[in-house]
Amino acid sequence: METVGRRSFIKSGTGLVMGLAGTTAVVPNTNAEARRTAGAGEDTTPLQLELRGNVLRFRAGWCEIPDWTLALEVDNELLSTKMASAKLVSQEPFQLEFKFSKHPLTWTIEAEPDDAANTVLLRSTIHNGSDKAVVLGKAFLLQTDSVGGFSRPGDALVYLPMTTGQGMKVVQKLNAGAATSEMAMEAFNQTQNKAFQAGFVTFQRAKSLVAHDSGPGKPLQLKAWCEFDGWELAPGTSTHTETLMVAVGENPHAQLEAWAEHAARLCHPRPREWEDSPNGWVGVSWVDPFYVEQDQATVLRNAKAVRERLPEFGIDYIWISIVNIKDNQPGYWLDWNYHNLPDGPQFFHAQLEELGFKWGLWCGAFMLSSRAPDKVKELKDALFKKPDGVEPMVYLPQWRYGPAGPSSEFKKPIYALDPSHPKTREFLRNVFFTYREWGVRYYMIDFLSAGADTLNAIPHAKHYDKKLVSGPEVYRTGLAMIREACGDDTHLLVATGPTIQAGGYMDSVRTGSDFGEGRPLNPLFDMYPGTFAINAPEHWTGPQNALANQAATYHMHRRLFICNSGNLLTVDKPLSLNQAQIHAAIHVMSGGPSMLGDDMTYIDEERLRLIKQTLPRPRNVAFPVDLFSKREQNYPRVYHRKITTEWGTFDVVAVYNLDADRVLEQDVDLKSLELDPSRHYHLWEFFNTEYVGKISGKLHAQVPPASVKIYRLTQDLGRPVIIGTDMHMLMGEMEVDRCDWNGAQQTLSGRATRPPQEKGSVYIYAPPKLVVANPKGYYLGHDARDNSLIIRCHLDFEEGSAEWNLKFVNL
Repeated sequence: METVGRRSFIKSGTGLVMGLAGTTAVVPNTNAEARRTAGAGEDTTPLQLELRGNVLRFRAGWCEIPDWTLALEVDNELLSTKMASAKLVSQEPFQLEFKFSKHPLTWTIEAEPDDAANTVLLRSTIHNGSDKAVVLGKAFLLQTDSVGGFSRPGDALVYLPMTTGQGMKVVQKLNAGAATSEMAMEAFNQTQNKAFQAGFVTFQRAKSLVAHDSGPGKPLQLKAWCEFDGWELAPGTSTHTETLMVAVGENPHAQLEAWAEHAARLCHPRPREWEDSPNGWVGVSWVDPFYVEQDQATVLRNAKAVRERLPEFGIDYIWISIVNIKDNQPGYWLDWNYHNLPDGPQFFHAQLEELGFKWGLWCGAFMLSSRAPDKVKELKDALFKKPDGVEPMVYLPQWRYGPAGPSSEFKKPIYALDPSHPKTREFLRNVFFTYREWGVRYYMIDFLSAGADTLNAIPHAKHYDKKLVSGPEVYRTGLAMIREACGDDTHLLVATGPTIQAGGYMDSVRTGSDFGEGRPLNPLFDMYPGTFAINAPEHWTGPQNALANQAATYHMHRRLFICNSGNLLTVDKPLSLNQAQIHAAIHVMSGGPSMLGDDMTYIDEERLRLIKQTLPRPRNVAFPVDLFSKREQNYPRVYHRKITTEWGTFDVVAVYNLDADRVLEQDVDLKSLELDPSRHYHLWEFFNTEYVGKISGKLHAQVPPASVKIYRLTQDLGRPVIIGTDMHMLMGEMEVDRCDWNGAQQTLSGRATRPPQEKGSVYIYAPPKLVVANPKGYYLGHDARDNSLIIRCHLDFEEGSAEWNLKFVNL
């Protein structure tokens, strides 16, 4: 078995064979363990890439692509490699040249095996040997009418589109017709357990797409290309295309994780390791700072409340959104709104700094409101234009925030700045350098599709700097300027817009829509006349999108960036307790940072405790166990964390049920958790503070409507063990720092840490025929089912840590 990320899979090949028409170059698999574990009956056909005439033939394990062709758009003409002469330049490493007789172009193809991940990377370089520039369009690195061996009639086929942005990402039926994915697609045959992936692992210059077509009785057809969109390749020069990856195997999770590892390596993103997630407060869920309350007083009141009610819980940022800019209009970034924040940025910074906070701002960096006519005039040349090249492109037809009040129609449009224009870059440099001088160290950068050029679907004229390829390269030019001006100690969060292409410049990305957020009392928002949507998991601020996208992007977390599927944590009443628990569980299982959405001055004590149970935040994201288990589902239900500490290992499983009127009965095979189904495990449920009992083989979850259950599984060792806590939803990873069993003395001792003055409990199982020798201060529950003991150790954290020492004697 090999492990990629955290899930193991069987390797389907033992080497790589590449060559021309029977002349092969074999790259041996030197991994002895992989050879030993290639089981009987497993298809061990080595990976092969051969040239037959002018067509590539690919084979790996069960997979065969007999008609792999490539094509290149040059000067508006499509040139297929079938029309070119082919030459094997090198067998090891494999390198192939295509030359086109009609154009003095050379297209070099290089293949690189990654046997550990069971993949082949295809790199290519286009060289212009003529004395004039050529115009490049699409570069097709993979075209095939058949991915052979993947399916038979009647098989259950699904795929996950690996797309950028915050749209809903769910596993879908594969044989429902033609579709296009950004970056890559992950296909899975549920009937035969066959996984196939095709897509791009680089994406920083040219827009990349993968189109597939499949139907009943029809093989899987693919096209994968990157789009140069009319970019000119100068005479005598060369350019790389984006790098394609093809993966064949049995485990789609392993292929997703391998994709992310390759992308992180090849794109050189530099996500700084934020050991502690930048958690903070924004509080707009129940507070309307636009039309009801003055924001400065509200923010400072809440900042003091955070320090009083959540001391030493790691809430170190205060973020304000939109209210700091003149008339609340994008573009007026440095024009302070003295109506909402009357004492100015320096005062505001000083007040927060005194309370120990760093502060952050919202910024739609590439947006420019037509309600800021002086800025429009100043930056007119730097705006994206309509296809006529004259009038500004309309990015948004209206902006729903402003001084006119909630009854206004807000009909005036928002324009978009071209990141390739020097005026845009100078404007952004000045804005973010000034913000840095003000002490700003956190940003939610929003509506980034405004500056993403062809990564958005709005028709517009070409960008300014023709040296840059349309799309990702233009977009990343603007991100680079923001990153440089902000400084490396500033946390940058992508709110909406292209996510995957932001790797390296942005620290974290919102993987879903605005989960947990409220809106002002404005009739243009669908929450009106309220400020927060409840009882609607499918709402764009609800948990369904957050859960689906947490699952679909888990493999990118802390590889390309920190995935932020939690966004705002809002838990206060009138949100029901069950819904609040769902919100909190999503945050704690996300591995990412979040902002608190409640008014911390008035929050209910019960709900405040719920927030505490999510802190501190772990680094790792939960694994979506059932991501590929159904033909279609609007969100995966089961999320798993395998937790290893210095004192022991255990597993935590969250099972969600967003259905409002149906109990969820869910069996979770222990094999899917990488646990031995023949062993016994203690099962503890967090929210009900319940010892469910011993289980083996499977976990049977019963989750009431609109609820979540969080289970801890601890292997039965035949002696006393921790089975749960009530202090943190991960029940031991973040609060227990020591637990020791002394068999000779029959003593279980340990220590937990929490902020001073907190209280909590550790729960311990002791097998039958053991008695607690020092029972004072412990709560001893006799489980009548098997005569075991369930012991509550109450802990008082007067100075930040508390210990227990349980001595047992035989009955």
